[in-house]
Order: sequence, then C-alpha cells, then structure tokens
Amino acid sequence: MNPSSQRLIEMHLQHGESLVARSDGGTSVDCEPHPDLPHLYTVDAGKLAPGEPFRYVVRRADGTETAERYFAHALDKGGPVDVWEGIRAVDNAFYTAEVQHHIERRGFAVVRGVLSADVVSTLRAVVHPLIADVWREDRAAYRDKINLEKVLLGVPCLLQALAEKLAPLLRSIVGDEVFLEYEQVMAVRAGSSYATRRHRDVDGGKDGFSEASRRHKGSVHLWIPLVDIDETRACIYVDPFDAPERSIELEMRAGDALFLHNYVWHGSRANASVVDRVSWLLNFAPAPSHDETNPGADLNLQILRGGAPTDLGPDVCCRLVREKHTFLNLFDAFFTYDPSLMRMVHPDNRRVRTPRATASHPSRHADDER
Repeated sequence: MNPSSQRLIEMHLQHGESLVARSDGGTSVDCEPHPDLPHLYTVDAGKLAPGEPFRYVVRRADGTETAERYFAHALDKGGPVDVWEGIRAVDNAFYTAEVQHHIERRGFAVVRGVLSADVVSTLRAVVHPLIADVWREDRAAYRDKINLEKVLLGVPCLLQALAEKLAPLLRSIVGDEVFLEYEQVMAVRAGSSYATRRHRDVDGGKDGFSEASRRHKGSVHLWIPLVDIDETRACIYVDPFDAPERSIELEMRAGDALFLHNYVWHGSRANASVVDRVSWLLNFAPAPSHDETNPGADLNLQILRGGAPTDLGPDVCCRLVREKHTFLNLFDAFFTYDPSLMRMVHPDNRRVRTPRATASHPSRHADDER
C-alpha cells in the first residue's frame, strides 16, 4: 500500500459486516481492519478512480449495502481530502446549549475550528481562480469587493457533511426545519479602502418585509473566513444585543465559524493587509421564502427536516446550481443586479455610463470604494 494514499476511517461494524470504499464511478476497494487499533480501517485511496469523490459503504452479512456518510473530495493535486473528517462535529449537548444561549443573549457566537486546514485549502483552491478571473476582467460591481453565488455548492458532499456535523447546533438555534436561503463566497481585495457599512441583514431591502416574519426573525448567518482575520484584514465588528453601544471586533482564524443573528447590527473594516479576505457565507432560515415576483431569488434548499439532515448529495446541489439564478436577490439595499451591465452593482456605485465604460476605462474614485 502506498503510504501517501493510505486513508484511515473509524467505523463500528457488526459481526459479519465489511467496509468498502467506492468511487462515484463505481470503482470499489475493500477496507482492511487496522492490525492494532479496534474500529479503525485502512484503504489505499490510490486504487480508487482518480479525480472522483468516494464514499464508504457498509456491506452487511446478507449482501445488502448501505452508504455511510463519510465522503471525500478528490483534488487534482495532492490526493483526496476527506471532507467529512475535515468538518468539526458540533454535537455536544452542553456546548450546543452554550452557543445557543450566547446567540440569544448577544446575537452572535464564534465556534472555533469548524473547518480543518485541509478543507480550507481545498475551498480556496476552488474559489481563487474565479476571483482572479473576475478581477482580471474588471467585472466586479465594486472592484474591491465581489460576491460569487453558489460556487462551493459544487464541491461534492461539502454541504451534506456540513449539515450533518452541525445539525444539532442548527436545530438548537434555528429549529427542526432549516432552509438554506443563499450561499456565496465574498472576497475583499488586499490593500483596498472598501468597508461594509453598518447594517442588519434583516433590513435587506425586500418589499413587503414584516417585523412579524418568522422566517426573518429566526434566520441565522454562518460566516466562515478562509483566511485568518484581524483588525487589518476586513475584520467584522458586531453590536451585541446586550451592549449595542459597544462594538466588538471579531478576530478569527481560517476555518472558524461565526453564527450571526439576523437582527444584529454589524459591518466590516477595510482590508489594509496584503492578502485578499476570502470568506464563505450561508444563511439559514426556519421557513422557505415566497417571493412571487422573483421565485428563483432564494435557494430554499431544505437542510433539516424534522431535525434530521436531508439528502444534499452532489446531484441535489448540481441541480440547484442549474435551476437558480446566477445572481440572487440578495440584500437589495446593498447589491442589485443591473441587467444593462450584466452584474451586481451597489446603489452608491451607479453612475451614468455605458455598459463597457468601466471595463474599458477603469477608474478608482473614492466613492466607488466606500
């Protein structure tokens, strides 16, 4: 067995059961029990189909099989990265209750180390070429900040593993029914003066908003930086419920998770560092949206049903990417899709210009970068 391709997996099997690793294309490799450690199995991932995600399958004594929830995303370089093992399970009842209490009292909570360094590196490898492409063509609404919709939904089994690992926590802070409203990657260019204005996400500018809306009142954001965040790197600040007059700067490491109540006032500082601030944002709501004027605006993907994770495999996510708009109806008060420019624009960034004026003659006025 090639040591560099050897993978370890913990699995509690019943008498007569065996474990198999199987690529999406059907290639299977038997997993061997570890010679010294109980409940651990080894598999030579190098024998699986290169470039394909794989999962572990339990083969019962009667020959039937059941696919287990241990998935991996194979990188083009560096071998497979186990997405399931790379996401921290937040399922301790005492810690879950503590996070829930913190969100109810303060409006936010930071959970450290939700994504491993390997998974963070994997996600950066997906988004960095896209970010470079947008900035190279100068297609960003703000040339110092861009939002990319549904980019990471295409990483096989990422959302499935995230939902299963965080299900107890999501259930405690959102409810038994949880819907993914939107998912995006946000990038703030290094050395820019762009800063996100102080706002509440519940004030997204959508017509017909009601303070009594269960969906908006119960919505919680999950924000995960893919780089280390400090006061020089577009650091997020929040005004907590219990002390709104005192903003708190949130320094975070790559892979940490910020859970943010929809009613918390917050914003971000400028990115004065030499590193682009890249982060992953998901919004979870207790009910689906019903925007009749723009039915494709929100993802409305059910994450938990009756408190249990739903099927969020690659086929579900890929279908969602195809069926929903490239640009979602997100925060209309801050970003709006401009058909004439074929991109998202900011209300303060609207000038009388031809669609190609910015691309042909890029300018960097101060009010474009607020």
